Amino acid sequence: MQNGCVCCNLSGDLADKISTFAKQQNPKFDYMIIEASGVSEPAAIASLFKTCQDDHDHAEDEDEIALSKLAKLDTIVTVVDTAQFFSNLSPFSSSYKNNQLLMDQIEFSNIVVLNKTDLVNEDQLESVREHVYALNDKARILTCQESAIDVKEVVNSGHFRMEDFDLERFSTVDMFQPIAGSKLKPCCEQSVSRGDTACCSKTLTIDSGLSQVILPPKNNPNAKTRHGSNYQISSFVYKARRPFNPVKFHHNFLLLYFIVIDDDEGDDDDEGDDEDVIETEDDKGESSNDDQQEKMDMDDLEKEKLQRMQEKGEEKMDLRSEAFGSLLRMKGFMWQASSHDLIGFISVAGNVARVESPGKWTCLDIKAYNGSDSEKKRLRKDWNGLWGDRRQELVFIGQDLKHKEIQNLLDSCLLDNDE
Repeated sequence: MQNGCVCCNLSGDLADKISTFAKQQNPKFDYMIIEASGVSEPAAIASLFKTCQDDHDHAEDEDEIALSKLAKLDTIVTVVDTAQFFSNLSPFSSSYKNNQLLMDQIEFSNIVVLNKTDLVNEDQLESVREHVYALNDKARILTCQESAIDVKEVVNSGHFRMEDFDLERFSTVDMFQPIAGSKLKPCCEQSVSRGDTACCSKTLTIDSGLSQVILPPKNNPNAKTRHGSNYQISSFVYKARRPFNPVKFHHNFLLLYFIVIDDDEGDDDDEGDDEDVIETEDDKGESSNDDQQEKMDMDDLEKEKLQRMQEKGEEKMDLRSEAFGSLLRMKGFMWQASSHDLIGFISVAGNVARVESPGKWTCLDIKAYNGSDSEKKRLRKDWNGLWGDRRQELVFIGQDLKHKEIQNLLDSCLLDNDE
C-alpha cells in the first residue's frame, strides 16, 4: 500500500486487504505485521478492529463481515528513537505537532521499544525510560540497538485489549496503586490484614471546597518505580463537579500558557476550484517564473510563521514553568458551561494544547435509564448528584509540579455560585 496514510485515507484499503487475505480458501498467512509510518496514529488503526456497539440489528449487515470477526489485533508496538526522544518532544521542533503525536503513539501502545540505545549513556537511557513509563505505565518497555529484538517478544503476544485504551484510562487512573507482586512494608501488611488499604499506598486528597487534587501516596515504597524518583517525575489528578467559565478558562489558563492548535489548520480544500486555462508558450514561461516566486514567498511566510510560533512558545513555556513547574503532559475530561451536554477532552503535550469532544456525557444516553442492568451500571459509574457524569478530571504529569498553584488557578476558572 502506498500514496496515502494508513490511518486516514487508506484505512478502508487496509481493511479490504486484511479481509481478502482472511477469506482465502487456502490462507497463506497466519499473522500480519502492519508497519505504519512515523506519523500514523495507532488509535485510528486499532479502531478498525473494534466490535460494533451501535444499537441496531447487526443481522441486517450480514453481507458486510466485520473486520473484528476475521482478524484480531494482537499487539501495538511503538518504536522510539532514544537518541532523539527529548528533541522530538521539544516545543521548538520543526513541526509543532511532533510532541503531541509522539505522546499519543506512546500512550496507545502495548510495547514500547527504545531503539538506538548505543547513542545515549546510562543516565540518558534511564531518563527516557522514566518519561515513557510516566506516559504509559501499562506498556512493556524493551531496549535495543538497530531495532534488534527477539521477535517472540512482540509477535503473538496477546497484549492488546481495546478497553485498556478508553479515554477514562487517562483520568480515572490507577497510577497510584502498588505494583502487583511488590513486597509490602510491615505496617502495610498489618493494614491489609485488617481489611484496609495498605497504609503507605493511600492517596492524599487536598479539598479546596471547589475541587480535589489527588496526590500519590507520600510514603509509597513503589512510587520511585512507578513514576521515577530519579528525575522527580510526578503526577496528580484534578477533580471538580462544577463547570468552567469558558471565558476565564480560555483566557486565564488555556491561551495564556499554551498554543492551541486546530487539527484542521493548514488543510486546504481545492476541490471544485479547477478551471480550464489555455496558455501560449510565453504565458507558460511567465507562469513558471510566477509559480517559483510564489513558492519562495510561501516558504518565507512559513518560516516566519514558525519563528513567531517558536518565540511565542518560548514565552509561554517560561510562564508555564514559573507557574506550574515542568509540565510534560496533561490529559482528561473537562466540562464547560458553554457546551453543557458535550464532553470536553483536553490533551496537552509540551506547548501544544488540543480540545475536542468525543461525544455527549453518559447521563444523556437513553440506555442509562431504560437499558439492561449491566448497561446502566456501566453508564452510571461516574455519576454524582444532579449533573450525572459531568465533571473536570485532569491528569497532570511532569517534574516539580506545583499542584497547589494549579489547583488555585483552575478553581478560579470554575463558575462561582452567582454564575
